[in-house]
Amino acid sequence: MSKIKNYIMDIEEQVMSTDLENIISESEDISEAQSIVVDLLELKSNFDIDIAKTYVAECFNEFHYV
Repeated sequence: MSKIKNYIMDIEEQVMSTDLENIISESEDISEAQSIVVDLLELKSNFDIDIAKTYVAECFNEFHYV
């Protein structure tokens, strides 16, 4: 379980390194922010893409609804 958790945290750190706050503030909706991040990170596997999209959605909701 620890390896998976570390892997997920690695992807989340990569997402944060993309200037996520700026991407979210300039995006019209979650899917636009998710697409930008996935393209910037050049993610290929569906597992990695799902991790990144989920994390972007969580951050987007925190940014816009808190």
